[in-house]
Amino acid sequence: PIHAGSFGPNFMDTSFGAQYEFELGPLTQGYERWANLSPEFHELQSFGHASVTEEGVLNIKLVGIDGTVRFEKTLVPASMELPVTTSDVELPVTTSDVFAQSGEVSDSSINIMARCNSELPSTMNLKLDGSTVDFATVGEDTDFTHTFVVENLASNTMYKYQVECAGDSATMTGVEASFKTAPGPDDATAVSFVWCADLAGQGYGRNPDFEIMHTDGTAMKGGYVVFETMAKLSPDFALFQGDMIYADNSIAPFKNVTNGRGGELLGTWVNNPSKDFIAVTLDEFRDNWKYNFGDEKMQKFLSETPVFVQWDDHEVTNNWWPTEVLGEPLYEEGTNADDLYAASLQALYEFNPLEADTILYRSQRFGKHLEIFFPDYRSYRDPNPENDEPDLADMMGEEQLEWLKQGLKDSTATWKIISSHDPLGVVTGGAGDRDSFGQESPDILGRELELKDLFSYIHENDIMGVVSLTSDVHFTAHVNMDPARAEGGFLEFKPLDEFVIGPIHAGSF
Repeated sequence: PIHAGSFGPNFMDTSFGAQYEFELGPLTQGYERWANLSPEFHELQSFGHASVTEEGVLNIKLVGIDGTVRFEKTLVPASMELPVTTSDVELPVTTSDVFAQSGEVSDSSINIMARCNSELPSTMNLKLDGSTVDFATVGEDTDFTHTFVVENLASNTMYKYQVECAGDSATMTGVEASFKTAPGPDDATAVSFVWCADLAGQGYGRNPDFEIMHTDGTAMKGGYVVFETMAKLSPDFALFQGDMIYADNSIAPFKNVTNGRGGELLGTWVNNPSKDFIAVTLDEFRDNWKYNFGDEKMQKFLSETPVFVQWDDHEVTNNWWPTEVLGEPLYEEGTNADDLYAASLQALYEFNPLEADTILYRSQRFGKHLEIFFPDYRSYRDPNPENDEPDLADMMGEEQLEWLKQGLKDSTATWKIISSHDPLGVVTGGAGDRDSFGQESPDILGRELELKDLFSYIHENDIMGVVSLTSDVHFTAHVNMDPARAEGGFLEFKPLDEFVIGPIHAGSF
């Protein structure tokens, strides 16, 4: 109503297939269906606003009496695409002379990765708090990138750094960036961080016309606006949980937005610059990182926020496993996933603050209360089809699983967070291609036997404070795993909370 008692939502007339695509009433707010709430519950009062453009596009808004748009939908005439307003000129991938970011921050060290975007042989100089502390020569062999390892730093301390690239004809200087080292393991210090995943997937890249309004009233326009939102939280660091490139997705200049495959046309998404290829070669994997890092909002965020980088499937290709053989429609028949894996892994090391050839599973302590564990679920897994079988199928493999078990047991942190780039409690992939631990069967199968081993160890050793932070599935959720609801016949485990986010800039489903 606009000014009357509110109740409902009512039941659906299923005779004609009616279903709610959006609903807001007392029942959805936790009250009785027929509550008859007063207009003081203003979020339940609403009116409608409709407009039709000169082109015949119909826009419907359901508006609260406080002016908040509760729901909005645009309807397009048959066979018509929404008008595109962006420039016809392809924008450059980057406008910066030097790209730099920090990561793997500890209480005494930091990794700083940089690239000379001139793409000329250069001497790369690293300055810390105004003084040059290291240098390296960069060239084509690493695509003009280098990662510095800086040690002997003070804990819980803010530092400023800057990278310059000195070539034969000119010296290019990057922006002044910063990071704060972690507190020591005995320091009861407050810590704040963000975690994210799924960037530039399903054909949704950098759109200069994309604009949203932040809750603080700030308009954010162009590119990856999520990084501006995350920066407002001033996190001490960020977890990049994987799928931070989509090497197996092209990003064409234009993409129709539809309600499902073959569904109604909802609009047209613009990508400028575009990235219209599938990565096979080393240079193509590198170009995926350059495309995302060229976004100004992402660059600014990385200049202020150290990161911990993991990878998932789309850094290589969807739901891949070692030894898999690929083919149409994305690749030539007989393409070996291990060849893509090797090229992608090299690009991952080059374009992220990681030391080359270091093991990707590791952990990091942040003060008295927090330790984060970073597993690698891609490099050691058995083939996805084996995940439906009654025998063990590796996800982490024996050595990594023992590392995680022992690390959780030895940790004295209040909270032991597993940065789980595939979910523990959510089924992913279809029949024969289950990509995470679970299937759609209550039986404990395949990779779930590895999870059972981990959960049993946590229970037997009375390890407290284990939490999973995850992503990958392109929706937001809180999952609770509890033996009281377990249907697999295994009850000797502690309840575990898992928090699911994503995507940050990709298709949602």
